[in-house]
Amino acid sequence: METERSSSLNKIRLLYFFYRFSTGSLVPFMSLFMSSCGFTHEEIGRLQAIRPIVTMISAPLWGGLADRTGRKKLILISTFVMSAICRLSCAFFKDDIQLFAIALCSTSVFYAAVTSLLDSIVVSSLDSKERLNFGKLRLWGELGNGISSTLMMHVSNNEAYGFEYLFIVHGVSAVVAVVFMLLCTPSNQYNNQSHQTTQTKAEGNYNCNTIDWRRSLLDALKNAEITSILGAVAVTGCSIAVLENFSYINIKTVYKANFQEDSLGREISMYRVCHAIGGVLTWWYSGEWQRRLGPNGVILASVCCIPLIFFLYAGVGDGLDAWTKIGFAVAEAIRSAIFAAMWSSATIRVNSICPSHMTAVLQAIMDASYRGVGSTAGAYVGGVLCKKFGIANTFTLVGKGFVSLLCTVGALFLSSQIGSYAPKFN
Repeated sequence: METERSSSLNKIRLLYFFYRFSTGSLVPFMSLFMSSCGFTHEEIGRLQAIRPIVTMISAPLWGGLADRTGRKKLILISTFVMSAICRLSCAFFKDDIQLFAIALCSTSVFYAAVTSLLDSIVVSSLDSKERLNFGKLRLWGELGNGISSTLMMHVSNNEAYGFEYLFIVHGVSAVVAVVFMLLCTPSNQYNNQSHQTTQTKAEGNYNCNTIDWRRSLLDALKNAEITSILGAVAVTGCSIAVLENFSYINIKTVYKANFQEDSLGREISMYRVCHAIGGVLTWWYSGEWQRRLGPNGVILASVCCIPLIFFLYAGVGDGLDAWTKIGFAVAEAIRSAIFAAMWSSATIRVNSICPSHMTAVLQAIMDASYRGVGSTAGAYVGGVLCKKFGIANTFTLVGKGFVSLLCTVGALFLSSQIGSYAPKFN
C-alpha cells in the first residue's frame, strides 16, 4: 500500500514537471515574440491585458463545469490541448494583430482552466497529512518551468534558431505533457470517499442532482475565512503584477544611469537564479511552515513581506553599489517566495474548508482573484502611478502605503481584542 502511494506521488511530480516544462518553453517569451513581430509597446500592452481579463471571467466557469459534471480530468486535458493549439496558431498570425489577438484570447479562454483545475485535482487526491507536502509536489512544476525557460532563453537569443523553434519545442513538449496527464493525473478517490461518507451519514446516498449549486457557492463566498483568503490572494496578485511589469524596467534604468548596461544581461540572469532559488526553497518548506504557523499564519506573513520587496526594488544603496545589487537579488528571491507561500497555503486551506463538491470552482475563483482581478488592477494602477511619479518613487510610495495599511489593520485588530477582554459596566 505504501509503495503504491509513493508511486502515485511520483506520478504527480512527473505530471507537474512536464506540464510546466511545456508552458515554460513559450509562455514567458510571448511578449518578446510580439516585439519581434513589430508590434508597438502600446499594442503589446493591450495584448498582454487579454489573459488576466479573460481569466477573471472564464476560470470560475470552467471550475463550475468541472464540479457539476465531475469530469475534471477530461476537462483538464481538453482545455490544455486546445490552449496549446491556439497558442501555436499565434505563429501564423504575426503579421495581423487582430487575428493574433483572437488567437491569444482563445488561448486564454482554455488556459484559464488548466492550472487551477490541476491544483484542485491534486489537492483533492491527498489526505490531510499529505496536503502539507503539496508544496513539494508543486515544486517539480517550478523545476520544469525553470529548466525549460532557461534552455529556451538561449535558443531565442541564438541567431541560428529564433522564435520559430520555441513554437516547435512547445508543440512537442505539449504532446508529451498530454501523455503524462493521461497517465499520471490522480483520481479524486480520497476526496470523493470522504464526501460520500459525509453525505451518507447526513442525507443518505449522495446525489449530485440534489445540490443547489448557486446556494452552495453563495454560502462558500459568505464564509469570512474564504473571503479573506481570496482578498489576500488578490492583493498579492496586484502587488506582484506591479513588480512584474515595472521592476526590470527600473533595474535597466538604474544600470543605464550608472553606465553598466554591458553587465545588465548577465546580472539579470543571476537575479533570475535568485528568483528560482527563493521559489524552490519556499515550495519545499511550505508544509513545515504551515505546521508551525498554520495556513492562515503563512498567508498573513506573506502579505506582511510585500512592502519589503517594493523598498528593495526601489534601491537600498547609493547608485548601483553592491548593496543595491544585493537588494535586487533579495527582492527577486522574496517575490518568488511570497507567491509560493501564498499559493500553497491558500490552496490547501480553501480546499480544506470549502464543500467537497465546490473544490474546483473555488480554486478557479482563487486563480481569477490572483491572475484576473489582481493582475489587471496591478498593471493598470502601476502604469498610472509609474507614469506620474516614476518607477522608483512609485515603489517607495506603494511600500509606505502598504506599511501604513498593515499598521492600521493591526491596530484595529489589537483594539478589538483588548476591547473583548475589557471589564463591562452597567
